[in-house]
Amino acid sequence: MADWAALQNDVIGIIVKKLAIPDYLRFRAVCTSWNHACRDMSYHPRVDPWLMFRSNSEDGAKFFCVPERKNQIIRLPTTVSLFGSVWAPVGSSHGWVIYFSQTYGTMQLVNPISGEQIQLPTIGRKVVSKALLLEMNERNFTVVVLYGDQKGYKVTRKGYTNWSSVESKDILADVIKHRGHLYTCDVNGTVEVWAEPPRAWPSEEAMLTPQWRFRCLVETPAGDLIRVQRQGPNKFSVWILDKGTSSWVEIDNIGDVSLFVSHYSSVCFPAKDHPNLKANCIYFIDTHNNLCAFNLENGTKELVETLAIGPVRNEYHRRPQREQVIWFIPSLK
Repeated sequence: MADWAALQNDVIGIIVKKLAIPDYLRFRAVCTSWNHACRDMSYHPRVDPWLMFRSNSEDGAKFFCVPERKNQIIRLPTTVSLFGSVWAPVGSSHGWVIYFSQTYGTMQLVNPISGEQIQLPTIGRKVVSKALLLEMNERNFTVVVLYGDQKGYKVTRKGYTNWSSVESKDILADVIKHRGHLYTCDVNGTVEVWAEPPRAWPSEEAMLTPQWRFRCLVETPAGDLIRVQRQGPNKFSVWILDKGTSSWVEIDNIGDVSLFVSHYSSVCFPAKDHPNLKANCIYFIDTHNNLCAFNLENGTKELVETLAIGPVRNEYHRRPQREQVIWFIPSLK
């Protein structure tokens, strides 16, 4: 009989690189030697984009792995309080999910993979539009909170015991940290960099598009900043910030990457290592709660998966309801 515990490290490395993170954790749990080999090696498991569903189940949080078309159920810390009437996810980034309790006016960070939790300062019971984790490392983290009916934002950092308020000219739709500077996009589509000297790029379509039209800022793996705007129920436009001219240029080709966009979180992800992901496409939830892919080059929409996540949302000519899902990129850190 083969001694599977004695597998050579190079063989284990080949296996690990093909495993998604949940399978990697199960692989490590098989035996002590495999666990030690995984800890000592520089091989890392495959990282996939997941959809996190809003759920009231006490069994755990439900995630949908897009490349594998497979569901994952993960039991989170204090699941009952998280998915009862108390906690609601309002953002995700860097492998963490941001939860807000309007009941208690509190907020926390949760890593669904490691189970780690970080309690944030009390923020109050005012309804939150979304929260963003701008950075996360061993030395620091920064969390920003936006309100849908209030200008500016609130911010806190590691070690802080309160939130600071920062003013803005208009209500903000998104915030991102790019190349060491803070960029914001307001509900009119104006992008502004908070630096010295400050600079703003007003949207040429501000008078033509409703304020509630979806807009977001995303950084590509190559380090470029792109702006995404939803132009209709099944259509998006994308601009890239030209570093040479400091101007926004509309593009229909984002290369060998995919965009995953939603109200609460948006991310750009390499498609080359995932055969089931479509490059130069924007993955989004349509008004019928289907996961779809919009091809930027030819302007077409393709159904990816039908999602059973509740009633159909409002027609697009009305103010749409926020998605019941959050994009999540799992991380072991």
